Amino acid sequence: MPLFLRISASDLLEESQPNTPSWTSDDTVRLAGLLAEHGVDLLDVSSGGLSTAQDIKMPPGVAYQAHFSEAVKRAHGNKILVGAVGAISTGTIAQGVLDKGQADVAFVGRTFQKNPGTVWAFAEELGVDIRVTRQTEWAFKGPGYAPKKAH
Repeated sequence: MPLFLRISASDLLEESQPNTPSWTSDDTVRLAGLLAEHGVDLLDVSSGGLSTAQDIKMPPGVAYQAHFSEAVKRAHGNKILVGAVGAISTGTIAQGVLDKGQADVAFVGRTFQKNPGTVWAFAEELGVDIRVTRQTEWAFKGPGYAPKKAH
């Protein structure tokens, strides 16, 4: 059974509390190697949200936490799969994270919470044909629907 682990890559306290020990991206990179050695298959790399004193100085916009997953991937990508999160709201953004080698998996949270049909939107945007179970397809195309077979 695959073992996934989500980690906060940084407490984001280096700027606001420089004299207080905190968890940093470098700590995460070191830990990722140990986790890989102990059987973790995928590390889902997030950050922050643990302290009201955090100082978020990440670039605004899309995939704003992908630099954390990229650091882990660069150091340990051949030993552990790495997931990225953070404002991955379109198929193009998700594909970009993968194409740039920032992660092996792009996790999407808030976008799916807002729109459960996100997977369809991503597939359409990327020109990918996806399929669902027959009973789910019927809800959209009618009972008994069967795709025409190519000859």
